[in-house]
Amino acid sequence: VVSLVADVPSSERDNFIGVNNVAAGRTAAQLMGRFLGGQSGKILVVSGSMQARDALERRLGFDQVMTAEFPALRVLASLEGRDDPDLIERLLPQVMAANPDIIGIYASTAGHEGLLRHLHSHMTAPKPVVVAHELTPMTRDALASGLFDVVISQDTGHLVRSAVRIMRANRDGLPINPAQERIRIDVYLKENLPV
Repeated sequence: VVSLVADVPSSERDNFIGVNNVAAGRTAAQLMGRFLGGQSGKILVVSGSMQARDALERRLGFDQVMTAEFPALRVLASLEGRDDPDLIERLLPQVMAANPDIIGIYASTAGHEGLLRHLHSHMTAPKPVVVAHELTPMTRDALASGLFDVVISQDTGHLVRSAVRIMRANRDGLPINPAQERIRIDVYLKENLPV
C-alpha cells in the first residue's frame, strides 16, 4: 500500500509518494514574498480543507517562511472551500470586501475553478499576486492569461511510475532507490510552461 500526494503516516501504508508538502509551502511563501517585493499587506490562503495533511503541511511551511522572512505581510486564516468552486466563489467577495488590503492569494490546493471565476469577474487593478498548486489545463490557462503568477506542481506521471515501481519492489522484496522515487517540486511561470 502506498499513499499518493498526501501522506497518512499513522496508517499501515508502506510508502508515501509525493512532494515534501512543507517544502512546497515554503517555496510558495518565498515566491509570494519575492513577487511582492517589500510591500506590506495581507495574504489570503485558499484551501480545500485544513484537515487534509497536505494542506496542513503546505500551510505550516508557508507560515514558517512568511513569519521569518516577510514580516510586513500578514497571512489571514485559511479560507476553506472544501474544493467546492461555487462555495469559494460565494465566499471570496465577502473576504475581499472585509480585507481590501489583500495583495496576495495562496491557492494551496488543486481546486481553482471558483477562485478563477472570482478573479475573472471581480478583479480590479492592481491584481493580487496569485501562487497556486498543480499544473492542469485550467492553471496553465490562468498562467498564460496572467491571472496566476506562479504554479507549483508535481509530475503526475512520475507519481504513477513511482507508485508502480515501489509496489512491485515491495511485493518482490527488492530494495527501493530513494533518489529515483523522490518527487520534485516544479515551479512554473507563463514563460516556462511545457509545450
